[in-house]
Amino acid sequence: MFHKYALSCFLLGACTLSLPEMAIASKLRNPAVRKLGVDSKCTIEVATLLAIDPDDNDPDETFDCSMEAVDMHGVSGQILPIAATRAQKNKLLAMLKSGEILPGETELSLGGSTVSNEGLSLPPGQDIAASVRQNVEKSNRRRLALHTGTKPILVVKVIDSGGLARSESLSQIGDDIFGTNGDPVNLKSQMGDCSFGKLNIVPGLNYGGAVAEPFPTAGVIEVTIGLSLSTSDRYAIHNAVTAEVNSVLGYTLPGPYQQVMYVNEGCYVSCGYAAYAYINSWMSVYQGVYYKHTGVQMHELGHNFGFAHSGGLDGATYTDHTGLMGNPLYSDDVGKMCWNAAKTWQCEWYNEPGNKDTFDASMESKTFRLVGIANYDNNPENLPVVIKLETGTTTDQFINFNRATGVNSENDEADNEVTIVETGSNGEAYSQSFLKATLLQGEFYQYLNWAGTGQTLTVMVTDIDKDTTNPDYVWTATAFVFLGDLPPTPAPVTPTAGPPTPAPVAPTPAPVQPTSAPVAP
Repeated sequence: MFHKYALSCFLLGACTLSLPEMAIASKLRNPAVRKLGVDSKCTIEVATLLAIDPDDNDPDETFDCSMEAVDMHGVSGQILPIAATRAQKNKLLAMLKSGEILPGETELSLGGSTVSNEGLSLPPGQDIAASVRQNVEKSNRRRLALHTGTKPILVVKVIDSGGLARSESLSQIGDDIFGTNGDPVNLKSQMGDCSFGKLNIVPGLNYGGAVAEPFPTAGVIEVTIGLSLSTSDRYAIHNAVTAEVNSVLGYTLPGPYQQVMYVNEGCYVSCGYAAYAYINSWMSVYQGVYYKHTGVQMHELGHNFGFAHSGGLDGATYTDHTGLMGNPLYSDDVGKMCWNAAKTWQCEWYNEPGNKDTFDASMESKTFRLVGIANYDNNPENLPVVIKLETGTTTDQFINFNRATGVNSENDEADNEVTIVETGSNGEAYSQSFLKATLLQGEFYQYLNWAGTGQTLTVMVTDIDKDTTNPDYVWTATAFVFLGDLPPTPAPVTPTAGPPTPAPVAPTPAPVQPTSAPVAP
């Protein structure tokens, strides 16, 4: 829940604010409850929160509204939480999962809704399905979620009304994110490495806004807000920072930047998260030391890219540690991981011919040889890095070889094993994924009545070709996929030196324990 006093403070003007914020507050001050007009609308936003304790019961997704300036007395960039009935919230969630709601693009009619210190309240009888529409003019939001090209990012260090702020200098913050002073593993380096140069993170510069001179530290600015972090919820802080940055720079964020990262000293009201981000958006927010953790940075921009969380073998939300959309690595200089099999398919980094392959119900069997993402740039045979098991529904399975070396050397689960991950949205858009199996050579995993065929689908790892003595040797994995109760003879593979291949064993080893998250600073 958001803090009523803090939201009331911002909306109704009952606190001490900076000059730009005082002007905003005077416009939003009265009445305490404002009814919106019949033509009012907002853009639906979905925030995903990275829980410090993955076992807590707080929701990891919230539905918010990016308000039109006309309904906030001319103030742009304001986000309010949606207060709705349980049935309305369930409908929003169902439409998100089905793809009918596209965060950052889909608009929601607000005729009859009210704005108060509770946020945005929908009329209890409002039909959600009849109240949404796609705004094609806002489809350019997807340019913010682009996975390739040059991506300028602005980082904002937040100072509250009492002077509370991170102790790091702007230069140090820039180094932690962009590696400008030699930080070895950071957002820029790992995004560049995992994409093999397809994505270039650069510090956002002053591109001719209200500030004439260049930023003293490339890509990083600081602003002071008139709120106390210790008594304000995340909505009030977000809106105050956005208003202040817009005022200082003369832009309406994101302005010329593709992503903007807010860095708060800490979180004191309704906490439990290390960071949060909006889906298909420009915005991510970090509290405490977590802003400098490469895994957290990658995780939050993954949400901006449209990636959902990755659950593990135990079915929990964050416990897939074969990629950074599970509970990520928590360290400044430990973060050499990329995405799991499903997010690898969704990502635009590996779309060259041959990098992806498919199995469907029209095939009786097929043998796939794969390389890991870590060998994407050293793949002379042009082997695939991910396989899609096409079910003919929106829910599909994805296979990859989780090679733990190079850009993926600090992978946290199933090193050098074949993994199977299941997700919705055809693997093309936002959808929670779940790890289904991690397989060594000789192990297999089965789906009964796969894709409604009435047959069992088996994924068997027949070979992992490796050489532990030669660091330049490209390891490969061979997966034999077939339909039917009795396995036909697998296709031949290149013999591997060492002991003979063991007989198949029972499916899927026991789930691994999730990575423990650190205590919040």
